[in-house]
Amino acid sequence: MECWSVLQLPEDAGLRDIKRSYARLLKVFRPDEDAAGFQRLREAYERAQSIAQWRLENEETEEHDDVMLAPGIAALAVQEQSMAQPLQKTGTDAWDYPAALFEPVAPAAPEAPLESQTLRVQPLNPEPLNLEPEQPTADPAIEAASQLLNGLSDTNLDQRWEQARQQDCAQAFQELLLTLCFDQPALRLSIARWAVQHLGWLGPWQEIVIGDGQRSILANELLADYRQSLETLLASQNEREFLALLKTYTAQPWLQVFDRREHWQQIVLQLLQDAEWSVPLFDRVSQLFGWDDTKGIHPQPDWLWQEMIERCNQESLYDNLCARAEDQRNGSPDALAARMLISPMKPRQHKDMTDRFIPADWQACQQLSETLKWRFPDLLARLPYADVFYWRRFLPRYIAAETWMQSWAAIALALWLFYLPAEHKTTAMSIVIPLAFACVPVWFFRIGLSYWFLISAHLIVQDLWLTEKIIPRRWNPDTRWLVLRHGVPQAVMILLFSVMLGGLGAFTYIGVILIGLWHKRRIGTLDPEFSDKHPWLTALHWAHFSPLQLLFLVVMTGVILASQLGYSLKHLFPG
Repeated sequence: MECWSVLQLPEDAGLRDIKRSYARLLKVFRPDEDAAGFQRLREAYERAQSIAQWRLENEETEEHDDVMLAPGIAALAVQEQSMAQPLQKTGTDAWDYPAALFEPVAPAAPEAPLESQTLRVQPLNPEPLNLEPEQPTADPAIEAASQLLNGLSDTNLDQRWEQARQQDCAQAFQELLLTLCFDQPALRLSIARWAVQHLGWLGPWQEIVIGDGQRSILANELLADYRQSLETLLASQNEREFLALLKTYTAQPWLQVFDRREHWQQIVLQLLQDAEWSVPLFDRVSQLFGWDDTKGIHPQPDWLWQEMIERCNQESLYDNLCARAEDQRNGSPDALAARMLISPMKPRQHKDMTDRFIPADWQACQQLSETLKWRFPDLLARLPYADVFYWRRFLPRYIAAETWMQSWAAIALALWLFYLPAEHKTTAMSIVIPLAFACVPVWFFRIGLSYWFLISAHLIVQDLWLTEKIIPRRWNPDTRWLVLRHGVPQAVMILLFSVMLGGLGAFTYIGVILIGLWHKRRIGTLDPEFSDKHPWLTALHWAHFSPLQLLFLVVMTGVILASQLGYSLKHLFPG
């Protein structure tokens, strides 16, 4: 049969030879190296054991039947021998037949008729009969094992097992121990831990028969206990002890079976998902089980494995950022960005650090912030600042060329409205003078703001504190607008429009600014080629404005024009 060829044994091999051959071949067909070969070896081992056991039971039955039939066979042999003797002729004509084995029975004389119809039977044994069932003789091995199980605990299991071996009741001790394991659930886990280690329970070399239901219960409770022990070590961050205990559990024979090994790996993977660990520990666990993402060797399910790989990349990034942040001698843009986001610092320290930043450093901060926010959002809880873009408040804020062009157009419009009611004015005066004189305040503003931004840069810490106190965060989430840096120039512009056009001019300027901040929708977009060829026209293009801004500006220009020409609300709306 095929099982004997797999085990390399003759068909009449016994149980001892089968176990020895299986133990020898198990070193060749290891479950972690050749799962298919190990499965064939296991099936052949179980098949050969069942055949050998059946053969042994049948041989015992045949021997018993032979002993019972021996007297009858002997009698028949003697009778055949006597009948086989040749007939001898005597001196007379009569033939001499062999003597009969039994004397002939003479016919008995006829008996007298019975006096009565009642039979009187005398007992052969005058002693009274014992009608109680005969008590079976107790097995000494079972009695000795039962005595050893009295008062059993997890502390004296080794001692009781050694005594059982000395008293030649090891087999009975194991069988009764299995029964006790399920009769007393409080001792089940302790017995199972000890038995799988010292008696080979649940493994290929167990000496007692364990049912499938019992095997499943013991395996599940042991796996749950193993997970709890490992989880406790991970919670206390004892990664060295965790790895040592994991190696001990994984090397147990009962976990070498393919299905149990896969189940055990899934349990470990789920444990790592629910706990905190370092990247070196994950690498050690992967080496222990032979996990390799490049070769597609990993436990199931796939989504959980991919999540663990992504988490491993996350932990690697965080460890790398911490190492860069601690290295004060490294002045690369990546190191400065890591130090900015990882190291907790006061605003003054941030300012001193960003004063030496170059554009490459700001770009590194932008890339790192986007990576943390969109790819690894779980790391945000470990950072000293929940907003990874908080560094933008220290970013230098230059004035774009479009701002000067828009300011010039606004001042020119205000000057046109201001000079409109003047007498002896001409068309050239009404158009040229406002356009020309508008360049003067813009030029002063440009020079003044260049100095003001240098001054406000030194006051950034106080400016941030004042901004957070005055402006609610929901209105200014990224601290884009600062009270001192932006508030002072805007106050000067409001004052200028108030001087030229009064309260209506200041109201118009404030309204246009607030609508632009509140209403984010714009009329359209600009063609990139047009913007490159006409930078000055780009600043005044209507696409930059909100429709509400243009509507408000047109309405307020008409109101101011009417006011400058001498009209009032009473003239516009009589009655």
